[in-house]
Amino acid sequence: MNTNEPSALLLEALSDKVLHQLPPAVWRGLFLGAERDTIRFEQRHLSLVHADAVAPGDGAAIERFYQQLQRLNTRYKGRLDPYVDATALASFEDSTTAMRMALELQRAAGGVALRIGVASGPCTLAYFRVRGRLWCTPLGELPRRAADVAASAPAGGVVISPETFAVDFARAPAHDDDMPDFGDSEVDLSSLALAAASEAIDICV
Repeated sequence: MNTNEPSALLLEALSDKVLHQLPPAVWRGLFLGAERDTIRFEQRHLSLVHADAVAPGDGAAIERFYQQLQRLNTRYKGRLDPYVDATALASFEDSTTAMRMALELQRAAGGVALRIGVASGPCTLAYFRVRGRLWCTPLGELPRRAADVAASAPAGGVVISPETFAVDFARAPAHDDDMPDFGDSEVDLSSLALAAASEAIDICV
């Protein structure tokens, strides 16, 4: 385990996050079943893009925002946490890619007034295997930092933290083949939430 934090605290943090973001069936399988043995943690240097709506938009606008979010995340090969109420968190291993994603998401938001923040730094990445696939999600201080940076943005604006902006954003654009793709995890956490919801599985914890 490549982390300096006690494993019990990391397991508690992951348990709380999964319980609040994913259906109870996923939590039960991961923490009360054999899938618990698949959990591992790694320290990675990540850049996170946090976006949230200043005020709830109409259903059609929110749905268009989700479509743009998925499209851009696929293009830039990030990893999305489950998202609700026009709030999203995407993880990237490259800060320049995260900044491009944030700026394009701002332009593509349509009728949803977003506040977007980008933060970079060391982050604990939790990996676990559910339903035969490997998933990952960030834990710890960096997700909170990204949310705080987003909260400091004006409606419709993007704030990039100093540690992220230190990257030379003026360098030549990267080709799609050069984008990091989290090759060590197969599917992002948001699609696990969608798949579980579509199956209408609800096992009480």
